[in-house]
Amino acid sequence: MSLFVFLITAIIVGNVSAFSASNTALLSRLQTIQAELLISIGRIPGTAMPPEWAASGAKLGFALEVEFTDEPCEYEMTKERLLKSDALMGTKLLSVEPLNVPTFVSTKGKETIKVKPGAYGCQIQGLESRQYAFRFFLDFPEGSKRNDVELPAEKIYFLSSCWLLPGGEDSSLERARRRRDDLVTTIRQISDEVDQVERQLADANILQREMEKIYPLDSSKVIQGPNEIIFAKEGVVAVKRFRGTLGTKEQYHWIGTFTFNEFFEDDEGDG
Repeated sequence: MSLFVFLITAIIVGNVSAFSASNTALLSRLQTIQAELLISIGRIPGTAMPPEWAASGAKLGFALEVEFTDEPCEYEMTKERLLKSDALMGTKLLSVEPLNVPTFVSTKGKETIKVKPGAYGCQIQGLESRQYAFRFFLDFPEGSKRNDVELPAEKIYFLSSCWLLPGGEDSSLERARRRRDDLVTTIRQISDEVDQVERQLADANILQREMEKIYPLDSSKVIQGPNEIIFAKEGVVAVKRFRGTLGTKEQYHWIGTFTFNEFFEDDEGDG
């Protein structure tokens, strides 16, 4: 093995180890968190679902309470590629369990939706920003339907983001906020001289948008959770479909959105 190949291999292994350690840090804080999700199933822009699915624009909405447990998920669940798509996702998947039986109202009256446990995992997106992809699924064995909106009877996937909240005035998040504020000031100053500095203004706007993607700077789009975790308020709900010549290529089609509405304290052990 050449020295170059050895160094590249060492760098890759080191990065994977750092990312896996970061994933473990988040998973340890997610364990036993309970939350209420407001789920809206229906057609959203960019979906690859068939044109006739939810074409009326109707929605199937319900509230679902879940707990991200500290228990390992079932073995079959560990094969989910979305949750363990590569080495950066780590090797540990834990169980997520429903805490209530969700209901909705249709022309038939009040209907219930059966939900069974699933699994959750995370993937570090940036070491400095401490941003993670947060993914989980739950099993809806009987599905449900309201008008032309059908929640398929299968595993349903939830895709979102979260951040570990750093401490201290000189944390990366605080530095990002200060940098963002500086950019906003710069944009305002540049706006007074648009004719002369159009390119500079465009670059500053792009940088501001990129920073707001990486860091949870917009308080209207995030929610403070337990254990110093910040969650993106809204995520995407998807189903898995197989494509390709052999039908083995996984694709995830959006079927709606979900919102972290509220977090609960675990009352176990109270007198």
